[in-house]
Amino acid sequence: MKRSILLIATIISWCAVYLSVPLPAIAQEERNARESNCCTIQYSNDAYLHTFTLRIGGFTYTSRGLDDNPSNVRTRIDEIMERVQATLDMYPSDLHISILLYPDHQSMEKIYRRFTLTGNTPLAFYSNKTKSIYVNVAGITGGVLAHEMAHAVINFYFEVPPPAKMQEILAQYVDLHIWD
Repeated sequence: MKRSILLIATIISWCAVYLSVPLPAIAQEERNARESNCCTIQYSNDAYLHTFTLRIGGFTYTSRGLDDNPSNVRTRIDEIMERVQATLDMYPSDLHISILLYPDHQSMEKIYRRFTLTGNTPLAFYSNKTKSIYVNVAGITGGVLAHEMAHAVINFYFEVPPPAKMQEILAQYVDLHIWD
């Protein structure tokens, strides 16, 4: 009996340590970052940033080549966030999140499972614990990103965030009306 209690306590301690480390710190790859007014975009490869920018409705090619104007992605991210806030009529003053870019479904699935989430791996998801949106750049769209940004805005706006189902209803409202 005493031995099983000790084993359980050890497992609980290990889980507490593991779960207290922010997920970006667990990742082994070196990450680059771009700052916008509302976000820090983190990526490990310029191609991921390029694909992400194109898929959310930005552009990166100019006469000088790939991504020679870093403000493109920043501008597009801020535009989408402004539209999300206007659609929800919520303007939290301390809003700043991270957007972490991953190249494909397999990479996203690893991150998603680290949160011990089950079910199908989404194209993107927001974690209020890490204040981050995790993105599969191979499938992201401006609408999916706006939906996840809505979750962030809702969580920053309310002192006690509403239940998950209510948040989902508000995020789906953004899906329907952000481009009106």
